[in-house]
Amino acid sequence: MNSYAKVFESLYFPATVSQCAAGTIKPPLTTFKAPAEWYGFPPALIPIWSDGSRPTYIGAWKHWFMDRKPTYIKMHVGAGRMTIEIARTVEQLFALAAMMSISEQDGVERDLVNFAKTVGVQNLDQINAVSLISGDDARGLAVIDQFKNQTPLESAEAVGAYSGEFPLVSFDKLKPWWNSACSFEISQEILAAWPANLPKPAWIDDSGKDKIELFNEYLSAGNLKYAWLTLNSTGWAIRDARTAISALNIKAKDSQFNLLVDAWLSIADESAGGY
Repeated sequence: MNSYAKVFESLYFPATVSQCAAGTIKPPLTTFKAPAEWYGFPPALIPIWSDGSRPTYIGAWKHWFMDRKPTYIKMHVGAGRMTIEIARTVEQLFALAAMMSISEQDGVERDLVNFAKTVGVQNLDQINAVSLISGDDARGLAVIDQFKNQTPLESAEAVGAYSGEFPLVSFDKLKPWWNSACSFEISQEILAAWPANLPKPAWIDDSGKDKIELFNEYLSAGNLKYAWLTLNSTGWAIRDARTAISALNIKAKDSQFNLLVDAWLSIADESAGGY
């Protein structure tokens, strides 16, 4: 997946992120693999590490054709590719990786020290002290320096403490997040609380149209945002998704998006079946 290097560069991610994704910077966990392996994922994910024992991905999450900032997520492939925001800054991402390493290795080992020096984590003592209290519980990260501001959803103690853009169990019509979210971001808790008088967007409503048909309708209408969200929701065979993203690329005429499409197509073989 080294083809993603150009994507990271074009989106102005720090060089350390691309180097982690390429495996140039060795991950601090024995189960992490870089470049990430292919288990099937939607193109909104820009992979950094994969963990084949579950499997899961950790990577950047970028929505195109709308005003949502890139963030960092964990995708649980074995749980319907459910996606949760784990960091909103690169500093948080690397601090989280350090916390996970401490939990896995039961302390600060040399490989973590080397990783921390390379990526600029300077508070391993603080992270280690917090891990003794909370383990690798994401809520415990909120007291670590990197997480005190712009706290990611997984670490936020309450809905009101979260200022990001991932879906919440909140249906304020003045902030209609559901029009800018794909199905992989929407938890069962949110679905269970969904108001009966609030229609789900067509790409989220599984009782609606076939995804290919819906995608083609949005694309024909020039609604690239909704076409993209449809492409990044469940119900796609890889073969059909490859055709769809190529058609979206032609319509978009965006050089940055073209890099993303090239990278995803270079690894999205049909062995994963679909997503």
